[in-house]
Amino acid sequence: MHLLIRALLISGRAGAPAEGRLPFNPLYFHMLGVLMETGPMRPTDIASTLGVPRTTLSTASKALQARGLIDQSADPSDGRAQILSLSNDGLDVAKAIKRQDLKNMKTLLEMVDPERRRIVIDVLEEVTEAISGTPGD
Repeated sequence: MHLLIRALLISGRAGAPAEGRLPFNPLYFHMLGVLMETGPMRPTDIASTLGVPRTTLSTASKALQARGLIDQSADPSDGRAQILSLSNDGLDVAKAIKRQDLKNMKTLLEMVDPERRRIVIDVLEEVTEAISGTPGD
């Protein structure tokens, strides 16, 4: 197990988080990723998607707004409610995070014999499905 953790740490050093544009924070990274995948959402829906308390999400969204990465506006379908969306800079950072994630995964997979990479990918997909509770794509 120690060697697996070491391999993951090495793959994570393949470059600065978000290509150096945002210090690593799992909640920030996940929020930006959800907004990139789904488009504008109500904060309560983001909190539910990420499984975090609404107050935690509120603090994180204020921090991301202060960095100019997300915007808050009235929900067009209900002006009393608010929605969060990515700013142009936020979209750029979310894309940088995704590129970095792919680079890190490539570094990790290069440690595995080419003939066994498919097995590793299959196992990682199984773990992802188990964590998310949804069958694979």
